[in-house]
Amino acid sequence: MGAGGLLVGGAGVLGLRAAGAGARSLLQRPQRTPPHGPQAGPAGPALPARQHAWIDHLPTDRYGNPLAPRFDRLLFFDVRGPATARHAQRLEAALQALERRYRWGADGLLFTVSWGHSYFSGVLGVSSPVPRATRLSSFERPVIDDYHLCIHLACNTERRLDAIEAALVRGRRLPGVPGSLALEPALIWRQTRRGFTGAGLPAARQHVGGIPAGDPVQASAPLFMGFRSGLLRNQATEDAVTIESGVFRGGTTMQVSQMELQLDDWYGLLSARQRVALMYSPQTTPAQLRAITTDAPGDPRQLTQAIRQYGVIGHAQAAAQARRAGRPLIIRRDFDTTDGGHAGVHFVSVQRSIDDFIVTRNAMNAAGAHLADRRITATANNGINAFINVRRRANYLMPSRADRSFPLLGAQRPLAMELAADG
Repeated sequence: MGAGGLLVGGAGVLGLRAAGAGARSLLQRPQRTPPHGPQAGPAGPALPARQHAWIDHLPTDRYGNPLAPRFDRLLFFDVRGPATARHAQRLEAALQALERRYRWGADGLLFTVSWGHSYFSGVLGVSSPVPRATRLSSFERPVIDDYHLCIHLACNTERRLDAIEAALVRGRRLPGVPGSLALEPALIWRQTRRGFTGAGLPAARQHVGGIPAGDPVQASAPLFMGFRSGLLRNQATEDAVTIESGVFRGGTTMQVSQMELQLDDWYGLLSARQRVALMYSPQTTPAQLRAITTDAPGDPRQLTQAIRQYGVIGHAQAAAQARRAGRPLIIRRDFDTTDGGHAGVHFVSVQRSIDDFIVTRNAMNAAGAHLADRRITATANNGINAFINVRRRANYLMPSRADRSFPLLGAQRPLAMELAADG
């Protein structure tokens, strides 16, 4: 296949792509302006039209890799009662107040607002532009979340996120912001998930379930598993994940998985060399890893050699099968967590279509490798599959900034009629 195509193929992938065709058709429909309901205020000069436009507002290391915000917060809500213009006004007023209060960036505040399958199908009564999440491997049994709305907050100051959450969820006054930011009249808060990423933070918080005694997580590690993610060329570009046309032009999709880590064997049984092999590839040495700059090592063209010669598949090597023009299909915005007193990962990704996440996850599973070497199973010697347990998953539509507050509100009847006519 040419450089512009996907490396991953096979009937399974084609079938998954076909399953998402209905969602893509809605995403690509001609854009229509809702006839009723409030319109979002104009974005300020420093605010990008895309909610997911974060990279240009992050600091970088000496190689140009963006440095993720050190703290994240996911707030999940359901809509209170039938959605109305007042609901949208309440939410948009709170969001704009945050934008006036904090500079857009990791040292100020970054956030996105995304809407779940059940918002579109249940609250508005229209076909959802994103499919309901599903189980994506033989070894996972996730609970499928059904929240209407997810607000993702991120910045370098944990106390700032505490204050913002308290203002949005509990109505506490946010210093520097007049009036109340409480979303309660429009939304019902359901859950909060917290997390962090960056050197020093995992080591300071490693005394939880899932990590063995003895402080194995080094102070320099940005994540519990000891390695770094988010290198510049190991991410899709923001242009590549942006919806190009249709009702949600300028938006994207978001996938959220809650994963539990089991690292007793990762640190207790495996050597540093073995951990590198499973995270990246068996052909990668720790010395080579220390020399990387902007991309994760693990050449997918050497995957057959990895299977037959070493009986081991590297996580990065397997996932790198799902690339287009040499770049991944998704942007990872994941972070570690100690929610519930256990080490874990909140895996957040943005991608143009949920299909792109499914293709990436299929590549990571390397489900057919056992046919070439029986030392490899769905979890044994197969990347990091043995050390993660997906507990929850959901898919979301992330509109552009201008359409973020109750998208399609007021347009659901004409849109439903249009969909019925197409059917």
